[in-house]
Amino acid sequence: MTDTANRLVSEQGKLRRALAAVVAWLQAMDYTSFDYTLDRIEGLEREVGQLEEELRRSRDTGPLDAHNGSAAGFEH
Repeated sequence: MTDTANRLVSEQGKLRRALAAVVAWLQAMDYTSFDYTLDRIEGLEREVGQLEEELRRSRDTGPLDAHNGSAAGFEH
């Protein structure tokens, strides 16, 4: 009888731990409106960084092309 009671308690402990793990996982996977807002801001910051990089590259290459073209015009 004691062996059966100990096994039952052991099984209940496993079930509780498994249930607690599932509940913790579900809470970790909960996606709030705050999380959504942070993700959107992060995406916009990344896009702004890409646009700034493109603008920097276009400014860097723009004067070089104009300079090379004007230098060719002054050749005799």
